[in-house]
Amino acid sequence: MTTQSKPPVVGILLASSSHRNNHCGDKCLKKLMGKPVLSYVIERVAPQVSSLILNANGDPTRFQNISIPVVPDAIEDLSGPLAGILTGMEWARDNDPKAEWLATFATDSPFIPHDLVLHMLEEIDRHQADMAYISCGGKPHPEYGLWPVELAEDLRYALTEENIKRVDKWTQLYNAIIVEYPAKPIDRFILSNFIEGIVDVERNYATP
Repeated sequence: MTTQSKPPVVGILLASSSHRNNHCGDKCLKKLMGKPVLSYVIERVAPQVSSLILNANGDPTRFQNISIPVVPDAIEDLSGPLAGILTGMEWARDNDPKAEWLATFATDSPFIPHDLVLHMLEEIDRHQADMAYISCGGKPHPEYGLWPVELAEDLRYALTEENIKRVDKWTQLYNAIIVEYPAKPIDRFILSNFIEGIVDVERNYATP
């Protein structure tokens, strides 16, 4: 399997300000080398998935230059990555029925690995796991993960009836694995508001 084969994976970019405490819905529009950070994220992510959407609340016209569907949270006033995961699962179920997996990504790091989805698929297969999410340098990043679309109803029930709000609480119900990435020589999941401190940002962006 290669990224070019576009496995049946729907990708969702989590631009809702509730998904990271730095209001990534605005941070992802910050310019880097003349383009919004979100543009770099899309360039990295789009080849890895069969279809791609942007999860954002509020006025969608602020993303009018981004040529992918903008989808608000499936449940209003529900914060955290699980809200975005549910939104993507239900969109995939209704719009891309061949997709078995949902891949989630934050929108405020331009250094996402080109093979992130493939790597998570391989690790899930190797460990016979139900799902996976990322850790970098020992710090969990549950906004980057791979989730089975068939669990959409289960997740909605967990959110609305069981009051499960944290990713780690929900994943305890399944055989979930954490896929570790090193934080050096570069943290590929670094927040865009720290990018100004990286002198060689162009070289880092070019790194696979």
